[in-house]
Amino acid sequence: MLFSQPYLPPLGKGEGEKILFIRYSALGDILLATPFARALKEKYPESELTWLAACPYEQILEGQPYINRILPWDRRLDNKVFFQLLRRIRAMRFTRIVSLQGTDRGALMTLFSGVPQRFCTAGKWEFIYNGGKSSFWESHDIPVPEDSGNGFVASEKMIKSASDILGEVKLPFMIAAIGASKKIKQWPVLRWVEFAKKTAARGISMVLAGDGAEERAKAEEICRVVSSGLLYNLVGRIPLSILGGVVKKSSLVLAGDTGILNMARIMGVPSMALLGPTRLPGGVGLMEPEHVFIAECSDVGCGKNHCGKSCLGSIQAEEVFQAVSAFF
Repeated sequence: MLFSQPYLPPLGKGEGEKILFIRYSALGDILLATPFARALKEKYPESELTWLAACPYEQILEGQPYINRILPWDRRLDNKVFFQLLRRIRAMRFTRIVSLQGTDRGALMTLFSGVPQRFCTAGKWEFIYNGGKSSFWESHDIPVPEDSGNGFVASEKMIKSASDILGEVKLPFMIAAIGASKKIKQWPVLRWVEFAKKTAARGISMVLAGDGAEERAKAEEICRVVSSGLLYNLVGRIPLSILGGVVKKSSLVLAGDTGILNMARIMGVPSMALLGPTRLPGGVGLMEPEHVFIAECSDVGCGKNHCGKSCLGSIQAEEVFQAVSAFF
């Protein structure tokens, strides 16, 4: 059944409400959605909020105090698993869906859910929802958060686990997120090497962070060229479930357009951004970076995933070092 009636927000403190909150990917977008879920739970504290997230991103949501339950979905498996997920959503008998995932599969989840109240600003799929054109904040009578620190939370467990992983890392330290989802969004390894040499000479402690075989190889090359007791390679060693604790304990995060950058800005941790094909991610409750370095390119912000231009390589290590050095 499709809906034409207006979306009605929960009554009172949300007593009896079982809310399915959908934002299943990707890491950065999930983090940017946390102020919405947190605001919803704080407005309706008696409601039960379940967050649907794709694997492995559900790990980042573990321990968040405004989430009652996480519903994981392993997209890496076949369509049979997706249909099983649809049946499970229907069996859980939610009273409403609040979706920030305006995708085809997000729409299918909603369409076959049997849920009467459905909110999403979903573009071409808006006929499936009954949220109309109103924003999330207007529809739920919630003030828009203006400051950071109103979304993702680093729990005590995360911070304790982060301390164990950081071990002998000298404080204060900065995080260098050396990878990104696309190669064009990455600062070249040569620039990282140049930068690491300068920070080591300046006495700045730096933790290399990231995951995946490509980023591990990149980190090994940086550490091979830059021999310093202040350079720590933790690439592939920081689980998503405690990444928030590591970011919280850092003094500065240097990253491209990545989930780590979004996490720092959501939590109010100082950051610096390296940008080329994409603009600075926007959203509610985000702290402005201390500095934004933008590639010297006539097509900056083009959004392309593949390009023959040097892009982020045009951002010089000396420029970044001067800003970081001044910060410390």
